[in-house]
Amino acid sequence: MAQTKKIDPGRWLEFLSMFSNGNRGRRVAIEVADLAIGDQPLTEASPLFAIDYDPANKGHDLLITTGRDEVGYSHKINAPVEIWESQDDNGKVLSLEVIDRNGSKTILAFES
Repeated sequence: MAQTKKIDPGRWLEFLSMFSNGNRGRRVAIEVADLAIGDQPLTEASPLFAIDYDPANKGHDLLITTGRDEVGYSHKINAPVEIWESQDDNGKVLSLEVIDRNGSKTILAFES
């Protein structure tokens, strides 16, 4: 059974840096879920390049990039307020969900 936990905002820089390093190249589908515009798939089965976070005092945004040796696609989330991580029973990350200040959700679903 999957376990979901909220990542403490004070740990975002460290968590996302370690997550990016440990999951670089792993295939990910990215989708935005927003009540106003509906669900919008952005990428499908793209290799994760990095997830970078600039804290509130340095821009307050999160940038998700995909690509193998160089960035092929990027998606910026302005003013994130929550990050949720879902893991399988073995501790492998299944998905990340980033919620911005407007309630829009960016969902990163990883292939097993």
